[in-house]
Amino acid sequence: MSNTHSTKKSTYSHLSASERGEMAAYLKMGKKPAEIARLLGRHRSTISREIKRGSVDQVQDKNGKRTYFSAYFADSGQRVYESNRQKCSYLKLNDCSAKFIEQLGYALKAKIRLHSVDSFVQTYKANHPEEVVPSTKTIYRYIKEGLLVIKPIDLPKMVSIRKRSKPVIKTNKKTLGQSIEERPECINDRSEFGHWEIDLVLGKKTKGEAVVLTLSRPPDTLCTRS
Repeated sequence: MSNTHSTKKSTYSHLSASERGEMAAYLKMGKKPAEIARLLGRHRSTISREIKRGSVDQVQDKNGKRTYFSAYFADSGQRVYESNRQKCSYLKLNDCSAKFIEQLGYALKAKIRLHSVDSFVQTYKANHPEEVVPSTKTIYRYIKEGLLVIKPIDLPKMVSIRKRSKPVIKTNKKTLGQSIEERPECINDRSEFGHWEIDLVLGKKTKGEAVVLTLSRPPDTLCTRS
């Protein structure tokens, strides 16, 4: 049994209209969600959710008997996707209340500050329910992106928060003299006499522990002259 693997880069992104069209074609061919996921380079759960989202109840009349079934349509899935995106899209800065943005700047840049970002947002929402007010999280994103007169330096808590960096594992490597791998070739082939070989065997590495030191000199190489 041969498996087909996709060469697409595995990064998160929403399904495109063309991918939905491919899904509809694969389903008509009788392929299972797991196989479609491999062909499109997507996670199996992504394909399963899309099939559920874009399926439409159908009825078929065969020999006077009605049969009900569910079928996936690419245009239906795309329509539901676009509708959901409009509902969950984050609040745009231009849609926010201009009065709220102005007063937020005054409140957070005041010498004696009475509000945090969250307390000001909640208080303003309670006092002005008819106005469009972004969430606290959205305000912090606007500040980080430099879209407001408020800067991160104006918010001590925001400045103090830093992303956690991965711990760097350092190894204590001691270099005691020249490595044996760097010794001259004349020592390896024993073409030069007078060199000693030393081997040291440590015990349990406790203070005062005895060690074994071995010194040996390789036999001299006899040189002949022609």
